[in-house]
Amino acid sequence: MLHSRIVSLVLVLIAVALAAAGPVSAADRSKGLGDKFWTAPDIALYPATSIALLPPATYDGSIEARKLVETAVGQALKGSGHRWVSPFLVNDYLLKSGGDSLIKVLREKLLKNPRLDSLDAPAVSRTLRARAVLTVRVDQMERRELEPGQSGRPATSVQLHAALVDSTGRLLWTAYSNETLEGPQQNANDNVIGVKASGLNTEGIGNTTAAPPFQEVLLKICQRWVEPFPKPAAPDSSGSGK
Repeated sequence: MLHSRIVSLVLVLIAVALAAAGPVSAADRSKGLGDKFWTAPDIALYPATSIALLPPATYDGSIEARKLVETAVGQALKGSGHRWVSPFLVNDYLLKSGGDSLIKVLREKLLKNPRLDSLDAPAVSRTLRARAVLTVRVDQMERRELEPGQSGRPATSVQLHAALVDSTGRLLWTAYSNETLEGPQQNANDNVIGVKASGLNTEGIGNTTAAPPFQEVLLKICQRWVEPFPKPAAPDSSGSGK
């Protein structure tokens, strides 16, 4: 009898705790998709009205990867309510300030730590004429295709690290995301239409299924950044600022 009462009490306490916790946010749900977000607890004290996105840093220096990531992030966050410095202006300001060497130095620093520190942030924010700077490091962009005669699914994988700092280098927000999308199933021998001899080896010839394009994977990742991304400060409607 006592055991039954204890079990009942535990169930009631669990139900109360779940109710107090409230609904699960989209950011929490997305953790299962490979996302980790962090927001400064006192971010309301440091509102960022304007943001500049630095050219994304890639380990292989791929211009194509940089542009794809830059476009995906820009499209996803353009409705955040901030004033965004356009990628064209960001590139122009950086070139006028320090040329290609400045861009290279910043890229090398971001490859070590995907955020600007308090030494670089003030100068970079002044150069880009923004109150905050968003940085993105591309940890992985890979398409795995299958050969004719192989079974399985081709896949595309992307991993990104992002950080938002204000003009003093104070860390406001970070994100780590990874996503893998698979293409259609490919069965061995289903699409082999011939064989090519190469030395001691033979290679199947035929059509193969394709891995999803990078744009599709990047879109899924960056759309998940929209909700947890810091919102601009609400305008003061009390009249005290007049």
